[in-house]
Amino acid sequence: MGSVIVITSGKGGVGKSTVTTCLGRALCTLGKTVVLIDMDAGLRSLDLLLNMSGKTLFDLSDILEGRCSVSQAVLPLDDKTGLFLLPAPVAADAVQDVELFRRLCGKLAEIFDYVLLDSPAGIGQGFENAVVAADNALVVVTPDPVSVRDGAKVAALLRQQQIKRARLVINKIQSALILNGVLLNLDEIIDAVGLQLIAAIPNDDAVICAGAQGEPLPDCNAAKAFLNLAKRMENQIVPLLNLKKIC
Repeated sequence: MGSVIVITSGKGGVGKSTVTTCLGRALCTLGKTVVLIDMDAGLRSLDLLLNMSGKTLFDLSDILEGRCSVSQAVLPLDDKTGLFLLPAPVAADAVQDVELFRRLCGKLAEIFDYVLLDSPAGIGQGFENAVVAADNALVVVTPDPVSVRDGAKVAALLRQQQIKRARLVINKIQSALILNGVLLNLDEIIDAVGLQLIAAIPNDDAVICAGAQGEPLPDCNAAKAFLNLAKRMENQIVPLLNLKKIC
C-alpha cells in the first residue's frame, strides 16, 4: 500500500509545487512509482512544471463526476520514469465530494508507491480536501518570518486533523542572508513551526530554469537536496548538505 502525502504551506510563493514535482522525480530515480495530484482547482500548475499542458484532456473532476476512468485522466510523464500526473480541475469549486476523493486516493495508493497531493496555498477548502485524504504531510516554508508563522499555523491544523506524521521542508535557503541575520536560521524555523526537519533545500537558479522549461533538474545542489529528501522518505539516513558552502 502506497503513502498519500499532502505537500502544503500557509503562504503562497514558497515553492510548494516545485517541491512536489522535484520530489516526485527524485522518488522515481529510486525506482518508485509516483502520481502527483494537483489540488489547486481553478489555477493548476503541475502540468506546466512537467511540460504536460498539451496532453491534459481530463482532470480530477472528470474522474469524480464519472466522465472518464482513472486511467484516462492519470497521465504518465513518459513510458520510463514511473511518474504520473492527475491535473487539477479548471473550475475552482469542482471538488465537492470529499469522501469520494478520499476513496480515489486510497485506490491510487494501491497502484502507486506515493500519491503526492499538491495542496493550494492557504487554509481554504482546497487545503481541507487534501488533508482529509492524506496519511502524512510535508509543510514547506522559506526562511522569512511570514512564511514561518503561516507554516506554524498549518502545522497546528494538521495536528487537529490527526495526520499521522508531518515534517518540515525549508526551501529557498540563502545562507548569506541567514548568517547576516536578515532571515531566520534553521533552528529558529524548526522551533517556530514545531515540526521535525526532513529537508533543507538551497536557493538555486537551476530550479527556476527547469520549472520554466518543464524539465528535470540538472546536476546541481538543489537536485542533490531533493534526492536526499527522497531517500529520507524511504527511511534512509542521509546527512543535510553543507549549506554554508553552497549558498
